[in-house]
Amino acid sequence: MNTFRKRINILAISTALAVLVAAPVAVSQNSLPDDALALARNDIVGPFIAEALRNNPGLRAYDKRYQAARESIVSARALPNPKVQLTHFVESIQTRTGPQRDALSLQQPIPWLGKFKSAGNAARGHSESLWHAYSLQQFAIIEKVANHVLEIAYLDKAIALTRENTLLLTQLETLAEERVKSGGDLTDLLRLQVEIERFDDLVARQQTQRSTYSAKLEALLGRQSSDSVIEIDWLSPDDLTVDSSQWLSAINERNPKLAILRALERSEEARERLANLANKPDFSVGLNYIRTGDALNPSAADSGKDPWALMVGVSLPVWGKANHAISLQASLQKEAIAAQIEEQELLLLGDARGWIAKLEDSQQRIQRYDTKLLPLARQSKEITETSYRANKSALLDVIDSERTLIELETKYWRAAADAWLARWKLATLSGGIWLK
Repeated sequence: MNTFRKRINILAISTALAVLVAAPVAVSQNSLPDDALALARNDIVGPFIAEALRNNPGLRAYDKRYQAARESIVSARALPNPKVQLTHFVESIQTRTGPQRDALSLQQPIPWLGKFKSAGNAARGHSESLWHAYSLQQFAIIEKVANHVLEIAYLDKAIALTRENTLLLTQLETLAEERVKSGGDLTDLLRLQVEIERFDDLVARQQTQRSTYSAKLEALLGRQSSDSVIEIDWLSPDDLTVDSSQWLSAINERNPKLAILRALERSEEARERLANLANKPDFSVGLNYIRTGDALNPSAADSGKDPWALMVGVSLPVWGKANHAISLQASLQKEAIAAQIEEQELLLLGDARGWIAKLEDSQQRIQRYDTKLLPLARQSKEITETSYRANKSALLDVIDSERTLIELETKYWRAAADAWLARWKLATLSGGIWLK
């Protein structure tokens, strides 16, 4: 029995040495993406972004996938599990030293050493791609939150403007009723009432749109309640004081879509190196131990002695065509990802240039409305309204001036919301760069 324990100890030590030969390197803990969090300090959308990144359940799913992928790095660099086999001889094999009753064997496969590093690097590249996927999901949520918040903010302005003009028209309605009582034309009063009803209908539709955006925003924020999002007080953005092309230069370095593909490219490079090692042999070490009873002749030499043996094996990678196909497949996969990266760079730069053009157009419209169109429309409205009260102009002229002013004011705030939205879109495309 002592001999049996001694053999088992030798077997365990041999296995431990084999494991130490290819022990995996510990993986350092990477911090989660925080570029998106920096955007939470900017303008009216910031507080909503902070809440969404804190509470959105979809982000937790991406985090868990990344954490799971990190664990695969350790398993990829670990030795295959050893194999233990116990054999019991139903009919003992009689030998000179005694009957063989049980056999215990242990085998530990040991792949070619270069395969450990390549497999670990491939798993690490995949893990990094999921890290960047987590970041990409953050920016995708930021885009949606920014869009919904700015649409709500725009609708608040539009509703307020419509109600303000409805109030003015209601005041004129009183004047029109007095003129009808004095024998004036009923047509003006009817036109005024139609215009008031049209504005009321517009407000109702705008409120429905606001409720829709509010419900979508609450889902992104992880809110369970159905409380309406509070009204948002905001201003149009100032013109950029820096070169907007800085977004273009940042896209190539920081965009998470490109980062995902580059991480996958590194993973495929490691897989290609691993595939190129398919024609390298793998090894195995092992130990055999046989429990033997006493010999028929107890005085025989080595009677009852348990034999044991060390084993060393090597695989024979003789199927060269199959191994070459594995290597070629990995090489083609890497080239495919390189082509994807080139395509994605072109698409992202084209998208960014389009948003820069939209931003510049929105800023020009804001300036045009602010300095020319709105002052002229307000002046025209005041003159027309004063003339109507003095019975020097028709009510139709007042309605046209009111309609023109509300249309221009609404377009002004539409341009302001579009300018903010373009900045948020460019900030997410460039991986979190916010230009003042």
